[in-house]
Amino acid sequence: MTLTPHILFHRPTLWSSDIQCSTKVLARLFAQRGFDVTYLENPLDPVHLLRGKGYAQEWKKAPYMDNDVRILNLATPVPVRDVWPLSTPAASYLKYRFMMPSLRSCVTSQGRSAPELIWTTVPGSVAALKKSFPRAGVVFHVVDYYPAFRGAAVVPLERQDYALADAVYVIGTSLRTYLVDNLGVPANKVTVLGQGAELEIYQAETATPDEIADLPHPRAIWCGVLAKGDPGLFAALAKEIEARGGSLILIGPQAQWAQDLARQMPDTVSLPGSKAPPDLPGYLKAADIGVMLYDRGRQEVYRGQNPLKLYEYTAAGLPVLSTAHDEFDTLHPPVMQIGKETNIPPAVEAILADMDSQKAKASAFAVRHSWQAKVDTIIDKFFPDTSDQHKRYGAQC
Repeated sequence: MTLTPHILFHRPTLWSSDIQCSTKVLARLFAQRGFDVTYLENPLDPVHLLRGKGYAQEWKKAPYMDNDVRILNLATPVPVRDVWPLSTPAASYLKYRFMMPSLRSCVTSQGRSAPELIWTTVPGSVAALKKSFPRAGVVFHVVDYYPAFRGAAVVPLERQDYALADAVYVIGTSLRTYLVDNLGVPANKVTVLGQGAELEIYQAETATPDEIADLPHPRAIWCGVLAKGDPGLFAALAKEIEARGGSLILIGPQAQWAQDLARQMPDTVSLPGSKAPPDLPGYLKAADIGVMLYDRGRQEVYRGQNPLKLYEYTAAGLPVLSTAHDEFDTLHPPVMQIGKETNIPPAVEAILADMDSQKAKASAFAVRHSWQAKVDTIIDKFFPDTSDQHKRYGAQC
């Protein structure tokens, strides 16, 4: 029987994927602090099985350990999708209750205790998780404006989950406003956690990757899914960077617009492809400007978003060019906001003319928003009896 507190994190993002979501970061950091940590992925369902990739491949190798985190991927006969009746609260409940083997037996296997805390990001999960672990505290971590991705069918799931959860954490104030004003969640139940930066991995010595070592400065860089980028703004940025003799580096899963831009401007635009999270600091620290130019035609998708790359860029000391986000109104990050193509030349000029000051502001912002500090606040709230022990451990890491 484990003597350390056990936390169950739950998110659809596969642990083995290159996507470095906040839930995976928190799971790793809590494991570093000495907690027993389980990361539960979405269960394999018949639709996943037919596709044969992703969850099907993950299911074959789970359970396994990585960075002291135990990863689970179970199976269920009940698929949940955003079409009726698979979108109902009943379908979500049965998805978890019919897991094979049972969720409780897997989570408590090998002498582990039941979790004291469940941290979930999945709409429709809370009722079943509470049924499986009735003594656990349950936090719902709202990491997106879910209706933008899943439509109106997700709203009943949200209402149920936020009512059943013991606490609700959100990634920004815009989402808090949505929960309180639109869904009627009591304001005192909602905590803004925000996003964070892992300062430690950016403070370590890194070498400039060979594939960009010879690219000229100034170097502007994007890391993420390129399909989310705005083609027009990136074309304008590429022209500005070309005029300055520099480079535009686009890291991430490719999009047609990015490939077209690289063909048109091969001496300026570089497409290194996707990179594993441990490799990203080397690329970012070798750049001069971080880029967050999201598609202006899909604003509903970005409602309430608090982009994680903002914190990664600033942890690397990068000034940032960004399209507007609701969160910026209260966060006041050190970014140059871009609304149209003509904003880009003066923004780039302002950054390059005052680079030392811009980099200092970026680094100071990252320090204020470290993940380690956020872990401390969670420990204080949910594990006060072990707070000193685990915070001391964290301070030594």
